[in-house]
Amino acid sequence: MSWVKQHKLPAVEAIGYQGSPCNILPDLWNALHSSYNTAANRPVQLSALDDVPCLAPRPWVPFSVLEMMEALKACSNVSAPGPDHITWCHLKSILADNTCATGMLSLANSCITLHHWPRHFKESVSVIIPKPGKPAYDTPKAFRPIVLLNTLGKLIEKMIARRLQFDAVKYSILHPNQLGGVAQRSTEDTGLFLTHLVRSGWTKGLKTSVVAFDIAQFFPSLNHSMLTVILQHSGFADCLVSFFSHYLVGRSTQYSWNSFLSNACDADVGVGQGSALSPILSALYIAPILHLFEQQAQALNLGSSILSFVDVSLLVSQGKTYNKTLLELTSSYRVVTDLLVSFGLVMVLDVL
Repeated sequence: MSWVKQHKLPAVEAIGYQGSPCNILPDLWNALHSSYNTAANRPVQLSALDDVPCLAPRPWVPFSVLEMMEALKACSNVSAPGPDHITWCHLKSILADNTCATGMLSLANSCITLHHWPRHFKESVSVIIPKPGKPAYDTPKAFRPIVLLNTLGKLIEKMIARRLQFDAVKYSILHPNQLGGVAQRSTEDTGLFLTHLVRSGWTKGLKTSVVAFDIAQFFPSLNHSMLTVILQHSGFADCLVSFFSHYLVGRSTQYSWNSFLSNACDADVGVGQGSALSPILSALYIAPILHLFEQQAQALNLGSSILSFVDVSLLVSQGKTYNKTLLELTSSYRVVTDLLVSFGLVMVLDVL
């Protein structure tokens, strides 16, 4: 995997931010940090969750050695290390010793029971990489930050993520139409679902219209207060909810651009792409929006449905005429826009 080795960014014009080129490093760091933290002061409406069923808290079971070893076994030895420079290969060698494995397991369980995430694990390096297929690379939005975390913390995050994934499916916390950020669901499932919907509509003489939209800066925009309340509503153990209340605050990151590294910057909004927790946390964040959309669509007698794949979603409407589907999609678009705003997210229209 060549991307884990040193790889220089392509030659581009100076990054522009707020109408000015970033010709010196401080300007570049400011542009990157400001772009990836635009949701820092964005308001949310916690009352939006009042219409979402609140599940009873489930007990938390301590991690086992088997869980830790299964999570460790699945880690690639060629993954890029974080600020501590410890690779998965090193950690596998260390945890092969029973004494070290017992100590690591004790640390993982203590983090949950004491509701504490060590500051060392909150430090990261955000490597800036270009998004593929962009016509120009002269704005920060043409790049994405991939977060490199300290390896010990990443192992514990993987163990927690597996628990969250299991509970989210077992207790039907996620919406059935969520096909991203969820184990055993993929882009192929999204294509199959949409193809089946269109073809089944043909047999009934129905026409299908679709609006595809993207959520701008999705992972960096997840509001921590809203995320904590969502976890509580989803019935996760009180100790786990309290743990995330500490896990999500006091974080810092350094931006890496080629061989240049910025000073540490506060990163107390969103979840980092690169963390094992980011896919399932983002899926849990989106789930109430889909459930609420379904409720409001039924109340407004809209036949539209929604299909979600991480930060990309589809509004789908079927009817005898395109005029009918257009009216339904217009109303559905307004509903989902209002829901996203209440959750601190912003929609970007891609395709109509």
